[in-house]
Amino acid sequence: MKMTIAVRKDLEISCGKAAAQVGHAAVECVLLAMRDVRWRKWLDKWLAEGQKKVVLAAEDAAHLYQIYETAKRLDLPTAVVVDAGLTELPPNTPTAVCVGPGPDDVVDKVTGSLRLYR
Repeated sequence: MKMTIAVRKDLEISCGKAAAQVGHAAVECVLLAMRDVRWRKWLDKWLAEGQKKVVLAAEDAAHLYQIYETAKRLDLPTAVVVDAGLTELPPNTPTAVCVGPGPDDVVDKVTGSLRLYR
């Protein structure tokens, strides 16, 4: 079981800002999984296995939404983080997308080809 979070690599944001966006994305997907009986068993298994998370790079905002739509089609928990614009970015800037928690092989159908975020 794993969760992947893709962060836009076209944004010039600090490491701290990227980390905050990853945190927001992970929390959003956990909250989704907690509220949905379809995903609760995946969440429980993911929690028991150590909460594996992989942070990946998305090209741009269009790519974030493409990832999101693919995850939705595969019935995975997914959420796009849109920044409030209080620090480094303009308001309403999409920054990251979370996929999972879910089975590794299903999550990999969405984000398996992406590179690690740097």
